[in-house]
Order: sequence, then C-alpha cells, then structure tokens
Amino acid sequence: MSTRRDFIKTTITVGAGVALYHGFASQEASAFYQTTPQSTPLWRTAFRGVGPGGIPVAGPDSFRAPVTGVTHYTLGINQFTDQLHPNLGPTTLWGYNPAAPLGGGMQPQKHLGGIIVAQKGVPIQLTFNNNLPATHIIPVDTSISGANQAQNRTAVHLHGGSVPWISDGGPHDWFAPDGTHGLSFLNNQVLNPAAALNSAEYYYPMRQSARMVWYHDHAWGITRINAYAGIASALLIRDAFEINLKNQGLPEFIENSVLGGRTVLELPIVVQDKIFVGPDIFTVDPTWPGPSSPGSLWYAHEYDITRYGKLGPAPSGPPPAISAVPEYFGDTMLANGTVYPEVTVEARRYRLRILNACNARFLNLQMYVDDGGSNGITLDHMGNALNIPAQNAAALNPAGHPTNNFLVLGTEGGFLPNPAFVPSGVPFNGTAAGGSLLMAPAERVDVLFDFSAHAGQKLILYSDAPAPFPGGDPRNDYFPGLNVNKNPVNGTTLPGFGPNTRVIMRFNVVRATGTDVPLAINKNTNLAAGNDTLLVPLGVTTLPPGVPARQLTLNETSDEHGRLIQYLGTNVALNPGTFGRTYLDAPTEVVGRGTTEVWQIANLTADTHPIHFHLVNVQIISRQAFAVTSYTGTPNLKSAPVAPGPEERGWKETVRMNPGEVITVIMRFDLPAVPFVVPSSPRTGGNEYVWHCHILEHEEHDMMRPLVVT
Repeated sequence: MSTRRDFIKTTITVGAGVALYHGFASQEASAFYQTTPQSTPLWRTAFRGVGPGGIPVAGPDSFRAPVTGVTHYTLGINQFTDQLHPNLGPTTLWGYNPAAPLGGGMQPQKHLGGIIVAQKGVPIQLTFNNNLPATHIIPVDTSISGANQAQNRTAVHLHGGSVPWISDGGPHDWFAPDGTHGLSFLNNQVLNPAAALNSAEYYYPMRQSARMVWYHDHAWGITRINAYAGIASALLIRDAFEINLKNQGLPEFIENSVLGGRTVLELPIVVQDKIFVGPDIFTVDPTWPGPSSPGSLWYAHEYDITRYGKLGPAPSGPPPAISAVPEYFGDTMLANGTVYPEVTVEARRYRLRILNACNARFLNLQMYVDDGGSNGITLDHMGNALNIPAQNAAALNPAGHPTNNFLVLGTEGGFLPNPAFVPSGVPFNGTAAGGSLLMAPAERVDVLFDFSAHAGQKLILYSDAPAPFPGGDPRNDYFPGLNVNKNPVNGTTLPGFGPNTRVIMRFNVVRATGTDVPLAINKNTNLAAGNDTLLVPLGVTTLPPGVPARQLTLNETSDEHGRLIQYLGTNVALNPGTFGRTYLDAPTEVVGRGTTEVWQIANLTADTHPIHFHLVNVQIISRQAFAVTSYTGTPNLKSAPVAPGPEERGWKETVRMNPGEVITVIMRFDLPAVPFVVPSSPRTGGNEYVWHCHILEHEEHDMMRPLVVT
C-alpha cells in the first residue's frame, strides 16, 4: 500500500539537486500488532479525577529546599503496575510518584501521577529520585543517537516552563540510578551538592501567568519510549487574574473542590493512544522483546516498509532488528490514564483542561450526543459522525452566539487575548486547518463547556483526525466496521468494543445539585491583561521593522539504514541531499539574551509538525503557501500571508507547521531571574535549550536542534 510519503518522495526535489528521497530498496514486511478485538469494551472504566482515589497530586515536603530555601517537592520515578481497563491485565508502567501526596495517606501510584499545582511568583524546587530498573519495558533501538547508554536514564523537562537551562531537563541533562549523568547535568552541583546518586534537583521560578504546563521525560535517545512508558504528568499555574475570573463564572479550581469536598468542575483531561499486549502476542509478533503478560504496553519495534514506505540507500546496512519508526500510532484511546472512560458530570458549567499527550497522533476534537448504539457514534459512508452535536450552554452568554462550539479560553501560553468559539461538531475536512478543535501532540486547550442542555443524556468526546496528519493512513484509523478493506481489524471488532481511535471518553450528564455564578465571559471578554503583552498587534501580518528574521526549514530524507528521518535546518544545505542538520551539528540558532527575533520556517515535508520551543513562548504572525518543488533557500510564495485563527492568537510554545507553508513567528529570549549563579553549558556554552518537533518519533530521529542563549 502506498503511503502519503510516496508522492512527496518520488516527485518533490529541492532546488540545486537537494532531494527529499533517494531511491528504493526492499525489505520483508513485519508484523504490526493490535490490541485484541473485544478485549476493551467501551465505557467500562471510571474516569480518574485528581487527588485521593484518582491521580495523585504532589504536595510540598515539610522541609525547605537546599540552597534556595523555597518550597520543596520530592517525587520518585518508578516502575509500577496499574489497572487501565478492567478487562486488561495489570499494565507495567514507568512514571512519577509524589512522596507527599495532597490529601495525605499512602496513595497507590497511578499512571500520570504527580500533578502539581503552583502559584505564580512562588518558586518551587524539586528532587526527582530515579528508581527505575536497568531493563526498559519498551524495546530500545541503540542505533538512534544517544540511545546506546543506560536504558533507565531520565531527564525531567518542564514543557512550557520558563526555567534556567540547568533545570530545563534537556536531552543531555539525563541522570541514571547509578549516578552517571549527561554532559550537561549540573543540576546538583548548583542546587543540591549533597544529593543522592540517583537524584536530580530542579528549580522552577514560576514567573509565568496562569496556564497548564506539563513535565515529562526528555533523556537523549529514549524520550519517545520513556514518555510512552508513562513518564509524564501535569502542572497547573494559578495567578490573581485567574482567581478574579471566578467572579465572572470561571468554575472553581480543582484543588479547592477536592479538598473542600465539593463537586469538581475543573477537569484536566490527558489524552493518549496505546496498544496492549494480548494472549496472541508471540503468534502475531514472535520477536516481541518486551513484557508479554496481557495488558502490557506494546510499541512498534520493527521498520515495516508496508507502513513507512520503501527504504532509501542503506550504506550502513538494513535497519536493526529493533528499529525506530517514523511515527507510532496506538489503536486504543486513554483519557487520564484509563481506557475509554466514562465520567459523571452535572448539568452545569465545566472547565476542561485538555492535553494531547500522544506520541504522534493529532486530534480533531468534537462533542456529540450518544445515539444509544453500541458505539455511541454512527458514521455515514464517508466516515463522518451522524450524531447530533452537543449544545454548549456557555455559548448562550450573550444570547445569539452559536451553541455548537467549544468556548476556548486559552492554550499553552495561558489565556488568549479574547476567548474563541471553535466548532464542536465539524468533521475533519481533508486540509491541515480544517475541522473542529485541532490539537497536535503537546498542545493544550482551556475550554468552557456547559452541560446544562443535556441532563439525562450522554455525550461523547470524539476525534477523526487522520494519522499521520494531515494525509492519513486508514490502517491507523480504528472504528468497528470502518473501511474494513484497508483496515481489516475494523472488520473483526464488534460494535461497542475497541480497538477504536475515534471515541475517547463519555460524559454521563446528571441533574445539577448546585448553581453556577452567572457567566460573564464571552468572545468579547478582554483576557489580555492576564498575560504578557504580545509583540505584534493582533491581525498584523507584516514583519515588525528592525527585528532580525531567520530562515529555517523542516526536512525529511533517509538515514544511513534507509529509514525515513526528519531534520530541522536552515536555508543553507550543509549535508548532501537536505537542508536539514542533525542535533549534534554545530548550533546555528544562537541568540542574545533579551533580544527579539522573527523565525520564518518553511515546511518541505508531507507532515504537519508540532514544533516546540523550550524557554520561550512565540506569537504566530502568519502562514503562507509556497512552492516546495522550487525551494532553493528562499521560498517562492504562492499566497498572501494569513493571520492565525482566534484560537491561535495568543502565546504558543507548540505550533502546528503545515506542509507547503512558511510560518512566521516572533519571540523574545528572556531568561528568568534566579537566586543563584547559572553556569554556562559545558556542551554549547551559554544557556543550552532546544527546539524540536513534538512528534516524539521525529524528535529523536533527528528533528531537534540546539537553541543557545548567550
């Protein structure tokens, strides 16, 4: 079967003979495992809330932090088991566990545990103790740069945080249980000289406005499998502006509701996709090297040319037996760490804090009324949902606003300048910008949704985003009976069961037991005061005068084993056949502290890439189509610049960059003030950060570059 890359690899060449693809080779197709059909019935799992009985929240220690004297937290990084669906066996996971969970007691470790609630202006310091065993639970490809070291290394990255580089948790900031560490690991030398061998110290200034950030592993060469194994959690930042919004109808904060025993009206929702081992694992995948008990995690470990396209030249021989893959897509959806959960909500206003924590899968989130069928969703012959879109009663303030919408308050960079109405019932339309609430991996949204119109009904959170995005491959689209000729698993899956990647979770709406503060938040509400001032006025697509502009590229070619590989790069070809540069090539994005720059990034590939910037938030100025085939370093633009939509007009740190487009972003490279001396990086000099694609399989092979602030 052809892939969405076959076209671009065989027809697109970059000017001056720089090609995106270099030919074909042959290799036997390998098995791609799927979760056993009928093993995961829908809606059998309770949605996990936050706090005792749910996902553990980290509470502060009784002692102050070494060196800085600020509030201190201690968390373990452990191997443990968790029940993610009642019909699956226990799943072995890696993840964070707080030493002093909020609410007290000995709370069992849970997937995604360690959520932290912090206050703006109140810095915190954390000790992470690496207790991981020597052997990974996911197969390790040691041919990937950095992966031929200890399998139990970890680095804690505060994704979206403004932190000193020694606490950023970059790729070379890794540490292992035996005390070995990466070349950039200076954490303990500065923050805790008496730290144990297996420990690492991190300092977070908490200078940013209210928002949802998250922290996850970033160890060099194994980030994608560490995150997939479970090393991730969330961190909520609160501030006075957000507190005042409660007077305008913003629901009560989750921590106050949990501790006060009140109805929880703020729901963090972390979405993931996974595949689970079944009793037929060695029949279908005889070379599977990981845990084999039913319910264990499965991850692609062979380079399957039927999925990823024919191989290019392989001067170093064919891919290794355990090989990295271009993207990994699961067949089973999780929300807050459990499979196809159901949550009971009252017919009231809720705040949904959604994070796409998938390795590579994009989401096109929609909300529909359950039609009573086994799947809750009925599709037409085109694969679009026929269900009635849910009515968001929050959109009735003021009267006349459309109700088939999500009311989006913010994204990764905090509150938007004004809330945005985003459709909640529009299927994906085949373009990179078309659909409902689009979310790439690592993106977050802050949504108000009022369930008042649906008492006694059930609503389904649904996604039909193609995988890969935006071209798609039907073998990654799971729904009973859908496109069975191209995805045979759908022909063997009964209605009401997984594998299913279209449905995520279900809301059971019951009668309200309380009343909400009248809602005074609408699309005209000025939220700009709750965030840093934007660098360019809203709607302006011209470049600000006097601000330097960098020309950068997103690239795809083949590696030394003929596998697809992605790169970031400049507009100058350094390596033969691509504008791309490896992570270990000399830094090119070297910027001055306190300076402002415009980056214009041309996407020469067939994928939309969610590009994540460490340290900084960026403002999107525009997107423009360009002629990929004639690109020689300066884009031949084919359209006028288009300003971002209302849901992208605020600060971002993970930005969707679409095929055949040049995106223009602007950012200021400020470093946070800290009460200690920050040494220069022994690797790069200056303050060492990175920027990279957050499709994790792209990031590590090899779509990441240094970002050095001097």
